[in-house]
Amino acid sequence: MDWRARRRYWARLLVVGGGGVLISVVAYLYSAALERRVQAGEFQRLAHVQFRNAQDLLDHSAQLLLAFRGLFMATETVEREEFARFAREMLPSYPEVLAVHWALRVPHDERGAFECDLLPFQERRLGIFDVSADARLPVPAPAREEYLPIWYTEPFEAHRRVLGLDTLARPYNREVARDSARLGVQRTTPVFPLLQEPDGPLAVAIYQPVYRKGLPLATDEQRQQALEGYLILMLRPSVLLKALSFERLAMEVRLYDLQDGQPVAIHPRGAVPREPGERVVRYPLAVPGRQWLIEFVAPQGFGGLSASIQPLLPMLALLALTLVLLLFLERSHRGAIALERLNDELLCRQRELDALAYYDALTGLPNRLLLFDRIHMALGLQRRQGGRLAVCVLDLDGFKAVNDRFGHQAGDLLLKDVAQRMLAVLRPSDTVARLGGDEFVVVLSGANDAPALDGILQRLLDRLSRPIELGAGQPAVSVSASVGVAFAGEHSDANGLIREADLAMYEAKRAGKGCYRIFGAGRAAGL
Repeated sequence: MDWRARRRYWARLLVVGGGGVLISVVAYLYSAALERRVQAGEFQRLAHVQFRNAQDLLDHSAQLLLAFRGLFMATETVEREEFARFAREMLPSYPEVLAVHWALRVPHDERGAFECDLLPFQERRLGIFDVSADARLPVPAPAREEYLPIWYTEPFEAHRRVLGLDTLARPYNREVARDSARLGVQRTTPVFPLLQEPDGPLAVAIYQPVYRKGLPLATDEQRQQALEGYLILMLRPSVLLKALSFERLAMEVRLYDLQDGQPVAIHPRGAVPREPGERVVRYPLAVPGRQWLIEFVAPQGFGGLSASIQPLLPMLALLALTLVLLLFLERSHRGAIALERLNDELLCRQRELDALAYYDALTGLPNRLLLFDRIHMALGLQRRQGGRLAVCVLDLDGFKAVNDRFGHQAGDLLLKDVAQRMLAVLRPSDTVARLGGDEFVVVLSGANDAPALDGILQRLLDRLSRPIELGAGQPAVSVSASVGVAFAGEHSDANGLIREADLAMYEAKRAGKGCYRIFGAGRAAGL
């Protein structure tokens, strides 16, 4: 009997111990897998947030060239000191920008006179010069039909060495610059070493053509003949990446330039792309005329089993299996709650970042934040250069009826179509933004000519009044627009201009809709 009782005791002990070990192992594996999935999801969401930040920085930088182009369009000749003052006002808002150059188109027969004006400003008195591919050996430029030397640069002292550098002499600049002038759009070069710091991080240049006023620009040849020079924005991608924040996670970020579909390392030098997976996430970055690839790599050991040592403890306490199992489950539950809380905080931060985006999600137009930035920039140009700035508030007539009859999806399609029609009518230098609902704002710089302004508004109202197709199986609908116009004065601000234009818009509605009214102009003629 004693032997049989002992046997049953050991059997029960073995069953309880084996069951406890089995339950502990299964629970441990489940908890480790859950934690790993949550960590992988957190990594991917954080990478996506930082990708959006990087794209916003690139888009923000490109807008600086448009501001400088507006300076050149607003005056007949931009002097060096005027260029410097404008740069001092603008560059503090763009810490990712290394420098802004103005490269002037110089025919060979004007080289001597140009170099006489250039030499007092140069650090090395070389006149118009070329530089070797590694940016170490500057030499005077040989005779060519024409040159494109850097004439202005800001910040001046840090980049004085590049004054006179013929940008067309560098092979990777030549093709990009010519495409930019031919098409009339911004274009970005591949990475290259800087003359100012040959051994430092690589840089890229974004070219913005500037054309002489009054010349036709309808064809590629006309744009090439009318070219006055280029505004060149210098960026160091490695500096841009430093602006990204990953909190406590030591994430590695790599940047590649897609050339003929193949990634070429930008930062760090010599980087080799990895296959996307649990620890590697890629996103395409759009830059003017090129496409980059940003790659996020989680640190070694990320999501590994070493992160979950606590679940091993129950297996070391087989004699107190029930208590250990309860403790294990409690710890796993607490860990899951903590990870869920971190996930909620990350989602909250992402929503805050999304709320700071510059563009309306439905129409792709600038939103209120970017609109006010554009109006502020335009007011600054008006106060420095003169001219007339018009701010127009546009409200659709009949939009609510379309929404009520066909539903919100049809209303969204109508708003998208209206946005595209407005962009097709307005000039590239104008801004159209969605203020909210069916209300839009148009910013017209250089509105000095009343007949020209009237023509723009007439075309805009005519285009918006045309029937709009909502999709298969639904009839076309028609809406009109009521527009209020306010002109900026010496002490105007963005809020005041929009408020005045809004009041004028309601005057247009009371006048029968489908027309425009000018704030303070009494009963102006409408459509």
